[in-house]
Amino acid sequence: MAHLITNGLILGLIIGFGVLHTLNPDLYYQHVQEDQPLEWATFWAFMLAAVYYARAAVCERRAARLPWFVTGLAAFCVVVAMEEISWGQRLLGYQPPRYFLENNFQQELNLHNVMATSLRKQILGAILVGYGLVLPLLSRIPTTGRLLAKIGVTAPPAALALVFATLVALLVSYPLQYTGELIEAAMALSFVFAAISTLDIVTAEQAAEPTAWRVRIGAVSLIVLFAFGSALWSRGQLAADPVVAEVTATEIRAIERDLRGLAKEGKLACGKHERLNLMAKLSSSDRLANGRFNGLIAQGLPEERADFFIDPWSTAYWVRTTCNDKRDKIFLYSFGPNRRRDSGRWERRGDDIGVIFRIRKDQPPPDAVAQRR
Repeated sequence: MAHLITNGLILGLIIGFGVLHTLNPDLYYQHVQEDQPLEWATFWAFMLAAVYYARAAVCERRAARLPWFVTGLAAFCVVVAMEEISWGQRLLGYQPPRYFLENNFQQELNLHNVMATSLRKQILGAILVGYGLVLPLLSRIPTTGRLLAKIGVTAPPAALALVFATLVALLVSYPLQYTGELIEAAMALSFVFAAISTLDIVTAEQAAEPTAWRVRIGAVSLIVLFAFGSALWSRGQLAADPVVAEVTATEIRAIERDLRGLAKEGKLACGKHERLNLMAKLSSSDRLANGRFNGLIAQGLPEERADFFIDPWSTAYWVRTTCNDKRDKIFLYSFGPNRRRDSGRWERRGDDIGVIFRIRKDQPPPDAVAQRR
């Protein structure tokens, strides 16, 4: 019963978001973004798993065994949880060291985004396969099972193999945009349930069936409560400062003129939704890198913000583009003071600060107009 509930909850989460993507893509898009309940659920689930693994480590130590494996799992869960929220960067609003601004394409204080996407997927896949599939299989073979027990390695329940196999399949096929966010959340829940089973094994206190499923339901309820509470708190903790909001609006107007010029040069990257810093890096023109936004340094804009297109709240400026033969459409925006994307695909929402504009292909660039005047 307990493992049936475990699989049902995790697979239900994946299926639910898949249905949401089909019925309401915009709502799906909003719920898989940073600082939403899904991300916070991932954070709290890994932290709760760390607590259970830590308790198992204490129990092993009391039994005069070296708890190296469960201690390592606890540490792993803490690191993954903190990486998920970029070690509190968006929450606290601090600017990361220059190394992360230069080498992290998300411009956040986390290590996993410094790696290439292919390497991240390989590491994630290795963890899912190694811990979730191979280790339970080896533990069920008498010879290797005894060896694992002797060296202090506890495998997750074999009943979770279906979930881990599903996550591997999703990682390979990547059927939806932001599938990685769903995999991370489902993986976090899997680690919670694996940690609960590990604690049961280490303490040799196999709970009765009602208690077993109640513990799991209680853990999920706690995660959901903390996730929604954290999302609401992070959303409401920062009120918009009118002065800073006006500074942001000024910066956006400068970037808008740079983007208009880039479009008139025919060098605007179309069909993109990305951080402005990435667009500037990949552009064949230096208009963004050395344009009007960069010129605001003379008016007090910090050089690092200018170099990496960071807004006053230490998050990246974003741009969405679409083009056809007659005109380009551009949505340039900042997440605003709550450091969270509220806007839809082509609609500014919440406290996001931005502008949506169109550029006709038969009009001269703004620089040419200014020179004529």
